[in-house]
Amino acid sequence: MKDVKIFVYGSCHFSERLDSDEAVGNGGYGVVISVNGKRLEEFSGGFSNTTNARMDIVGITEGLKKIKEQSEIKVYLSNGYVIDTLTKGWLEKWKKDGFKKKKHVDLWIELDKILTSNSHSISFLHSRDIKHSNDFQQAETLGKTMSGKKNLPNDLKNNNETDLFAVKTDNTTANKELEIVDDKPILESICVDASTIRNPGPTEYRGVDTKTKKLIFELKLDEATNNIGEFLAIVHALALYKKKQQELKIIYSDSMNAISWVKQKKCKTKYEKTDKNEKVFDLITRAETWLQNNNYNTKILKWNTGAWGEIPADYGRK
Repeated sequence: MKDVKIFVYGSCHFSERLDSDEAVGNGGYGVVISVNGKRLEEFSGGFSNTTNARMDIVGITEGLKKIKEQSEIKVYLSNGYVIDTLTKGWLEKWKKDGFKKKKHVDLWIELDKILTSNSHSISFLHSRDIKHSNDFQQAETLGKTMSGKKNLPNDLKNNNETDLFAVKTDNTTANKELEIVDDKPILESICVDASTIRNPGPTEYRGVDTKTKKLIFELKLDEATNNIGEFLAIVHALALYKKKQQELKIIYSDSMNAISWVKQKKCKTKYEKTDKNEKVFDLITRAETWLQNNNYNTKILKWNTGAWGEIPADYGRK
């Protein structure tokens, strides 16, 4: 059998709709396929009003459709939820239960058709060990570029899932579904970013004025993770402006994890507390306490890197 590797990267630039378990925004997927160590094909696609998980599932499905001959296939992606669904028997259980109260049913059904209609040997692996490979980085570039495009077809409507794989026969109707998402950043805002060496390791974060690029605050931490730095940076900005009694309408971050943690008022890191990082965890506790005891009207939005370039607070170390 041929040795096939499929590298999938789902990307989503989230809008301010953070009222559900999965934030919705402009999304894209990038897929790179290699056969016996040689890159065979690469492609991408995208939708507006979608989620990161949906773009990963679509990327996997479209990638597997390309493999016609019996092969040993390894699919690499970074989405733990999707990997667990496909490797821990969740999909089979959901099928037996009729997909009751499950998300992305249209996509799971389509992917299941592909998985059950071939004789491939397929494994789904986390991309952490190959994330710096040329093939995976190309898939990432394709996905992020697509999610930054305008006028992508609409996916979700009013939180009701639609069938992305349905054949559209009425082009006029399809064109009516096009929309522009994340056209440009709002300059009357601040941007935050964090940078970590070795992750976990020495970390620093900062906030800058989006319009002028002027530094507003910064802090260095002895040892933390990038997500912790991003979380603390957002709370630092909220607390700083609240203390100064100044209006802060918008904070941009390029970390969806950090945005989600702030929304939940909880730093849900898996990084364990040690003697070396005790001061960082003290900061986390203070940040969580502040979020629980303070109200604010500031909107915390995802920076659209694909459309706007790197966030102004970026450290330029990628």
